[in-house]
Amino acid sequence: MTEFKFTPSDIQVPAGTVVFFLVNDGNGISHDMAIRDSSGKTIARSDLLSAGDSTVFTVDNLAAGTYTIFCDQPGHEASGMHGTLTVT
Repeated sequence: MTEFKFTPSDIQVPAGTVVFFLVNDGNGISHDMAIRDSSGKTIARSDLLSAGDSTVFTVDNLAAGTYTIFCDQPGHEASGMHGTLTVT
């Protein structure tokens, strides 16, 4: 995570328990990662990470489908901090 993008921004994972290794490589701005389903509901959200921090973000029982990943800090998603999570 950096200002203002996820790398990679398109992620493909198998259904079930998914483990993300998040690193905030930004320059002083805190970020998180949230997952939104196709109905617009946020189904999971990581802890907020300060610049230079990292964490393991585990999501249990993730069903097959296409989701949006995004930073839910004000203005971050609109600035381009979003991507696609495909669960197969």
